[in-house]
Amino acid sequence: MNSSMMLSMTNKWITILPEYEKVKAGKSHLFKTIEQLCQAHNIHRKDIRKYYERWIKGGRERSALLPHKRGPKVGKYKLLSKEEERIIIKIHRRLAANEFEIFHLLKNDFNVHPSVSTIYRTFKRYPLNKQRKQKVKRYEKRYPGELLHADTYYLSKSIMLERKQYYLFGIIDDCSRIAYSQIITALNSAEVSKAFFKSVQFYLAHGIIPERVMTDNGAEFTAFTSLKARKTHFFETMLNIVGVDHTYTRPYHPQSNGKIERFWRIVNQECLFHLDFGQTLDTFSSELSGFLYRYNYQRRHGALNYTTPLDKLISVTEMLK
Repeated sequence: MNSSMMLSMTNKWITILPEYEKVKAGKSHLFKTIEQLCQAHNIHRKDIRKYYERWIKGGRERSALLPHKRGPKVGKYKLLSKEEERIIIKIHRRLAANEFEIFHLLKNDFNVHPSVSTIYRTFKRYPLNKQRKQKVKRYEKRYPGELLHADTYYLSKSIMLERKQYYLFGIIDDCSRIAYSQIITALNSAEVSKAFFKSVQFYLAHGIIPERVMTDNGAEFTAFTSLKARKTHFFETMLNIVGVDHTYTRPYHPQSNGKIERFWRIVNQECLFHLDFGQTLDTFSSELSGFLYRYNYQRRHGALNYTTPLDKLISVTEMLK
C-alpha cells in the first residue's frame, strides 16, 4: 500500500479522533457532546470508540487506523504463511519428499514448526498440475437464461448510518454474466422471493428468459426437513409460478456456485470497499445501482475474453438468430 492510499483511508479518522478527545475533556470549541460529533460526521459512536482504542494502542500512528485483515492472526492457530507454503510445495515437488521427510528437513527453519498433518494439508491445498486440471471443472452455458446463480451476502453494520443489519441478494447469468443485485432488509424466503421476482423482470427486459436457478441449501431458498416442506416453501412456490427450475449446490461446497461467489468478491473490492461509513438506504442503493451499471455495460471481464457482459449477450443473441 502506497502513502497516498494510506492517507485517503485514514484522513477521516485522523481528523475526528483528536476532536473526540477534546469533547471528552470538555475543551472542544465545535461540539458539546459526542452525539453532536457523530451527527456532524455521519458516524456511530461505537465506531469512534473502536478506532480511538485502536489509535491509542498503536501509539497514535496513522497506520493503526488502517482496516485490519479478517481471519485469525498469523501463528495464532499455527497457520503457515504463503511463503512457507511455497517452500513446502517446492521441496515436495523437486525432491518427491513426503510429509514426514519434510517435517525433519524443516526443523528450526520456520517461526512455528509445522506438524506432519499441517504439511499434508498443504499438499492437498496445492495439488500437482495434472491433478489440478482434473479437479477443476470449468463450464459455461450455451445461451443466456439457461442457468442463473443466486445467493445472499451479509453487509457490515458499520456501512449503514443506523447500524442495522442489511443483506444483498445477487443473481448472475451463467452465459452472459449479466448480474442483478439489490438490498434486502431480512434474510428470509419472503424477501428473497420478492428480490428474485424483480430480477426476473430485469432479465426479461434484456431479452433473457430464465429457465433454471442454482442456489445453496439455505433456509431462504428451500426447506430440507421434508419433501412436503420443500414443495410448500415460499421461494420454491414462487419458482413454480414463474416456471423456473431449481438446482441445489452440494452442502458446504461454495465452489459449485463459484460465479456468484466471484461476483460478491468484485462487489466488495470495487463497490463496498470505497464507500464511506454511515450510508443511508437511499444513498447505498444509488451506489449499488451505479456499480451494476458499470459491471454489466462498461467493465471488461477476463472470463469473457475482455468484453463486457452486454457485448457477450449481443454476440450470443446474434449467433442464435
